[in-house]
Formats: sequence, structure tokens, C-alpha cells
Amino acid sequence: MASNSSFSALAVGLLLSGCSFAPVTSVAPAKTTDSFCIEAQAAIVSSKVQARNEIHTDVATFTKSKPVARPLVTTQYVWPESTAPNATAMMVSCKMKTADHLVSEYGPEAAGADIGCSGVNALTLQRVLASMTPAERRRLRFDGGKKVLMDPDIVTTMGPIWLEPYAMARIDESGHLRIQAKAMRNDWLDPRYLAAPPQFRGTRYCHLVAPEYLRRLLLGEVKPLSAS
Repeated sequence: MASNSSFSALAVGLLLSGCSFAPVTSVAPAKTTDSFCIEAQAAIVSSKVQARNEIHTDVATFTKSKPVARPLVTTQYVWPESTAPNATAMMVSCKMKTADHLVSEYGPEAAGADIGCSGVNALTLQRVLASMTPAERRRLRFDGGKKVLMDPDIVTTMGPIWLEPYAMARIDESGHLRIQAKAMRNDWLDPRYLAAPPQFRGTRYCHLVAPEYLRRLLLGEVKPLSAS
């Protein structure tokens, strides 16, 4: 998991290691797409396995969904800022597979080191900053994005705990914007779970900040929301 270091050091290191979302090729705002969790799966464990993303618009069906190793299937649910029509995406929940499950299924080249959900959030920050126009850059808060910290993930091994509300973003006393992901991780080869049904093993879940919401936070258009 990432320590309380700034985005610049973490994201640059991740990019140099080859762990990144698709490169930004224009100044179009970074957005949550139907392939968000596919990209998150590739980024979090350097996965080279082509995935299919299962989009859920109902939280109950998403809660029951499970990722699949072969063929690789991730599942995705987007949490809006409010219940208003066309509300901005605030958080994206991804159900993915652990590195050791992908390696067990596809071989040693299928996945690499796990950078944590916080690492995926750091890459989202890089994309959001890279997609901003010059005018937006002049409006940026938090010292142009330098005062954005990725807190260590909240990690659980239990789905109901993972689904409990939490504060994803906050501004600390020093004026830093702090982003925190919530994760669930049950490694495929963990001896504690060898007797568990296969669908409960090798699970790597993340609650991740949505690009649109992070952009609004950086521009001062919205203040962090507390957990409900």
C-alpha cells in the first residue's frame, strides 16, 4: 500500500514502472467510462490479461456480483454525488482479481506487483491533472495538485465491511487534500481460504475516487463529503 507521500513521487514511480491507465491524448476532461475497472485491474497488478467489464446500475446486483478469472471479468458500480438526475460520479467501485489468481490461471507473466487501490487513485490524479486546460490549471487548489496525499488503503477481508460507508476525501489541518481508498483482498493462495468456494477467493475490490469528482475537488467546485 502507498504511504502518506505526495502524488508526484508516487505517480511518477508508477508510470516509470509501466503501471498506468491509457495515456491522455487531449485536454478533454478525464471521465469515468465503462472500461474504468478494466483499466483499474490492469493498473493495480500490472495485469496483461484482457478483461471484460460488467456494468451494474443497481447496487443490490453489484453487491451480489463476483469477478471471474477465466475469462477475466471485472464488475463496476458508480456512486453519484447525489440522487439528482445526471449527478456527477463521485466514487467507482471495482471488483477485480488478485495477482496470484491471475498468475495461477494464466502463468507468471499475467500479473505483477500490487500497487494498492491508493496507487490506482494516484494514477487517476495524474490523468485528471494532465487533462486540465491552462485556465483550469490557474484555478487549481492544493498548490496545483502538489498538496494531494494518498492515504493508506482501508483494507478488509469481508465484503459487508467493504460496503460500509466511509469518508473517501478530506482536507486536513495543513490544507492538504487527502484521498483514501477502501479495499478488500483475499489472495487466491492464502491458506486461510483454500477451503472456501472459488468465487470468494482471489478477490481484489476497490472503492476508488471518480475522475469527475476529483477534478471538482481540485477546482474547488465541491467540498469533500462525509460518510453517511
